[in-house]
Amino acid sequence: MLEFFFITLMWMLKPVYFLFFIMLFSIMMFNNCSWTGLFMVVDSYTFILLVIMSIFILGMVVISEKNNNLLILSEILIVICILFFIPSNMMMLYMFFELSMFPILVMILGYGSQIEKINSSYYLMFYAAFCSFPFLFVYFKSDFNLVFAYFNFFISWEMFFILSLSFMMKFPIYFLHLWLPKAHVEAPTTASMLLAGLLLKLGTAGFLRILSSMNFIHNNVWIIISFLGMILGSFCCVFQSDSKSLAAYSSVTHMSFLLLSLIFISMSSKISSLMLMLAHGYTSTLMFYLIGEFYHTSSSRMIYFMNSFFSSSMIMGILFAVVFLSNSGVPPSLSFLSEFMVISNSMMIMKSMFIMIFIYFVVSFYYSLFLIMSSLMGKNFINMNNWNVGFSSPLVLMMYNIFWLSLFY
Repeated sequence: MLEFFFITLMWMLKPVYFLFFIMLFSIMMFNNCSWTGLFMVVDSYTFILLVIMSIFILGMVVISEKNNNLLILSEILIVICILFFIPSNMMMLYMFFELSMFPILVMILGYGSQIEKINSSYYLMFYAAFCSFPFLFVYFKSDFNLVFAYFNFFISWEMFFILSLSFMMKFPIYFLHLWLPKAHVEAPTTASMLLAGLLLKLGTAGFLRILSSMNFIHNNVWIIISFLGMILGSFCCVFQSDSKSLAAYSSVTHMSFLLLSLIFISMSSKISSLMLMLAHGYTSTLMFYLIGEFYHTSSSRMIYFMNSFFSSSMIMGILFAVVFLSNSGVPPSLSFLSEFMVISNSMMIMKSMFIMIFIYFVVSFYYSLFLIMSSLMGKNFINMNNWNVGFSSPLVLMMYNIFWLSLFY
């Protein structure tokens, strides 16, 4: 198994071959539950589905990106993410978690278009440093007992808070999210797609690992923070004029919603949060891809200038509408299913949660609809390249693909 992994890495410089080999590698990985002395373990369908999603996103990047250096950085990032999803050791988990910063930083600093990218890289580095060093402290205090990547021992709430901080920064939870819109706005389209589709899933997958410790502590504070993130984040979206930062803030709201789902610590909430992860991964990748397409042709990301989407290219406009409708949770998309499950879970736990979730849904539907309306109205004509639409069709398929949920039932 390990030899196959090294063969995959040999093809780093040829992105298409690399994609082919990493698909083969992942198929073989599902057959072998553990390899090389429990160094890596595929222990749950959750992580398998996340690996499949990362390969989908890599395929999308390989087809659409022209710059070879960006492609190689994307491949490095995908390898780091796959290695993050399948370790058995907490130290390995932490290593790959922090290592994922490197390709994104290089992408932002090397290929961003504005001088603001330096500022956003500072944000990224400082958030990572302040939230991650405490993790090592917990690791040290536990006498290095965290060998397997699941926490299921008693731990005081202060320790748990410190432990979850580093995952929360990648979530990104409200109050620790400021680096995300900055990084998104400065990053090139490829980096944005990977950042939204994959990097935010590292935080959620890590949080899944430490959930069993959460059984023993008070988790009300996370519920409050997730509601704050959902509602304040969606209000932030309404006031954005830059379409890319609107997509970035909508990622923050979705991730807060995901946190709310995870905190219920039940089987159905784990399934719904996994579905929300996948739905958000596919949808936000497509959102950043389409906004990037518009930006490359018109050199503008302002929502007010997006009115040329539909009049220039019917199929681009329809695709844009479909993606943003999926973002707001319209059936039969994956996000609708998962959000429905989260709402039913929260109603069972506390009736008053419904009011908060209702406010969130009204506002989030409003900003998605606003963006769709902006793209459908207007008479400007921009010469769009319609051939690029074919790249996004597999992701649209996955975004509305509710059939492989039979894995869970």
